[in-house]
Amino acid sequence: MEFFVINKTPKDDNDPRSCRTNFEYDDSVKKSDAPTCAECGSFIGMLRAFPPYRVHLETWGTGYGDFAFWMTDFLVTKRVCDAFRGTSSTGLSDFSATEILTHTNHGGVVADPPAYFRTIPPIGSARIDVTASKVEWQDDERPTCAFCLGNGGPLKSWSRIVLEERSWNGDDIFYAYGIPGVLLATSRFIDWVENNQFKNLIWEKSIENSHVF
Repeated sequence: MEFFVINKTPKDDNDPRSCRTNFEYDDSVKKSDAPTCAECGSFIGMLRAFPPYRVHLETWGTGYGDFAFWMTDFLVTKRVCDAFRGTSSTGLSDFSATEILTHTNHGGVVADPPAYFRTIPPIGSARIDVTASKVEWQDDERPTCAFCLGNGGPLKSWSRIVLEERSWNGDDIFYAYGIPGVLLATSRFIDWVENNQFKNLIWEKSIENSHVF
């Protein structure tokens, strides 16, 4: 299986796949503590939002994306929801209705926003190989938890993304332990996006795996 990195803030509005769409939660949306590692108790994600979801939408270009991003969460259109439910792919669930409070338009969008649904991919569906990926941490504070690769310093740099052997659980879109906030997707998911011509799901480059099968 080949894996790809998803670019959640594409800059090239001339890319036919791109209809850059971002969002932010309204201050009225309730949030709780971020999820934690089952082994060491360190935080492994962002604060968790709870319904009802009220958001402020922001677009660039001439249309709305089928995907709209904020940190690790994102919104998808009903077309994405319906298509995903009809596949055998995994990684997206709990599609929840979202209320669009405002829309900031930086491009040529003229239509009203489509219906969006909030979802979030799982965290920890795989683990990166920190040695093969040549990861460096600020002040060389390496992680102390072998499970979530947490309790270390902030990431400083990496040369590439290599998944640890046999760590992938089969999800088609996910966040991996060891590289927070970087959204990964399988070639199977990318093919599904291409076949449905969904907008604002931009993949940048393939990544490596260490014989995860």
